[in-house]
Amino acid sequence: MSLLNFGTSLCVFLVISAISVNAQLNSNCITPNKENATCMPITHCEVIFSAVNTKNAAAVAFARDSYCGKVGRVILVCCGSTAYPEPSSTDDIFDLFSDLDINISTTEKSTPKPQPKPLEDFETSVLPDRTVCGLESDSERIFGGEQTKLDEFPWMVALEFNKKGTHKSEGDILCGGSLINTRYVLTAAHCLEPSGLKLVNVRLGEWNTKSDSDCEELFDQIECADKVVRINIEETIAHPYFSRRTYNNDIGLIKLERDVAYTDYIRPICLPRRNLPVAPIGTLMTVTGWGTTENGTLSNVKLKVRLPLVSNEICQQKLLRGKDVGANQLCVGGDPGKDACQGDSGGPLMRIFEDVTTAQSQWYLEGVVSKGQGCGRAGLPAVYTRVSRYISWIISIISEEYDLE
Repeated sequence: MSLLNFGTSLCVFLVISAISVNAQLNSNCITPNKENATCMPITHCEVIFSAVNTKNAAAVAFARDSYCGKVGRVILVCCGSTAYPEPSSTDDIFDLFSDLDINISTTEKSTPKPQPKPLEDFETSVLPDRTVCGLESDSERIFGGEQTKLDEFPWMVALEFNKKGTHKSEGDILCGGSLINTRYVLTAAHCLEPSGLKLVNVRLGEWNTKSDSDCEELFDQIECADKVVRINIEETIAHPYFSRRTYNNDIGLIKLERDVAYTDYIRPICLPRRNLPVAPIGTLMTVTGWGTTENGTLSNVKLKVRLPLVSNEICQQKLLRGKDVGANQLCVGGDPGKDACQGDSGGPLMRIFEDVTTAQSQWYLEGVVSKGQGCGRAGLPAVYTRVSRYISWIISIISEEYDLE
């Protein structure tokens, strides 16, 4: 069945350009999926431009609703993290085309697809329950950081790499990640295929990378963690629109070879929910990892540091030219001697909330360590991938039922 009948994808926008929308180039806007984004030329919005060229009905409809103005003959769209609407019924998709000059052919009778489940249903089925995620058992690439406790941040994952061509089963920790359910780790896209290196496995429940048994003294007693779990990798999935030039969409998933069992030392972190309040500028967030310390060496022990959220506008001004900061990113840091550095890439940027109903502290994943300019340079924040903009994409990967087509 042919849904669309047009010569080129972009001709759709010749029709919608008559819509009255007042927006300026590079101004803030809201996408049809209610994301905060930027109004830009469609040819500069890789995610929408590429999707529209597939002539997918849902993508074209979403692009139409993303229209935010014109500059001369250039069409502007509100460019977010996805080019598809949240799941809706087939009838809703046809309704989106009702005011467009597009022929929709229904000459072939077919069985309509069942109505997709709401996004919230998939969050429940493929992501851990809120009684599990983001909770700790009780309640030195971190530059200027302090040592964590054995059971702190049990979702922190260490990624091991070897040089390509070698066949060792173990490797060096060069990136981090976050466990988000029993089978998937969320990390940075640039960590999945670094030049000359191969990602060989992940470590879960790690604390001291140089010790087979992780122990610490607590109140004159020795506490030891469970043995570190190493798991091979079944598949890596980088975001399809990751840009190595701008680091936009620097996010990816690692599918583990087998499910992992939750313990006091291995637990998932919560992904952002829609009803979570937006963090105000200046909010202190936490980064963890095994990256470079003040001495320029990798830390053996997992470290943590608290850093303030900085506005993207201020961040853009402080970073050098070419270091664009888009709506898919957020900036944290700038305090002298405190930062995330080499070895922390892909690791979590977290915010803690107090659950008034359970009186528990719960951690949510706000960002993924992406890029920066050196370690702990005064006034220079680092850039992180904003996780909240990729929830639909994450669920589309980890759920076989979730269908954006």
